[in-house]
Amino acid sequence: MKIVIFAPHPDDELVGAGGSILKWMDEGNRVEIIYISDGRAAYTFEKRMDHLIETEKTQISEDDLAGIRMKEIDKVIKFLEIPQESIHKFKIPDQEVMDFQETGIEMCKPIINDANRIVAPSNNNAHKDHQATFNIASTAAKELNLKDIEFYIYALYVSIDAPKEKQVKIDIKNYNDKVYQALQLYDSQKVISTVKASFERMKKKKRERFGVFKLEDLGKYKNF
Repeated sequence: MKIVIFAPHPDDELVGAGGSILKWMDEGNRVEIIYISDGRAAYTFEKRMDHLIETEKTQISEDDLAGIRMKEIDKVIKFLEIPQESIHKFKIPDQEVMDFQETGIEMCKPIINDANRIVAPSNNNAHKDHQATFNIASTAAKELNLKDIEFYIYALYVSIDAPKEKQVKIDIKNYNDKVYQALQLYDSQKVISTVKASFERMKKKKRERFGVFKLEDLGKYKNF
């Protein structure tokens, strides 16, 4: 099975579905990850939200931060033993993904065309990059008419709001420690209080929950 993970920013793939990614790989599935944005605006955005723990290393340009975050991806995937050819960095400007949705749709089509499952953030998401990522993934699948593809929708900034038959919980207690170690490689993000807290929660996380949908469900549920 080919499973494609959509991450709005570097680290969202692990916070949203890290344990499941490792479990799916152990089960013999082919996992590919699409990193939509370059993460350049993290410090600018989080400073406005009063979440930034300012230090000397946060006094850098957005270009420099984008470069750091792209290199952190390489460290993470090497640690998790994900093949380099399974990683796709779209490098769309952070906090501007809504403006580049058409670009993202066309870029992801050849990657998802033969996929069996798409893993993406939820619809109706307050974070505009996460919402745009959902739009990109679902629109591309719709335009390709991937009727049989399965969507696993993860909840960041929102909760899963769907009937029980549209939900699945995946046991990740054998993987949470490795995911936590991988998150530590996103060193640039540990100066953001909310992100640092989400990393720490991974230590105790036993399950990951997803809404599970098909294209025919699009528009019928809050998350999809």
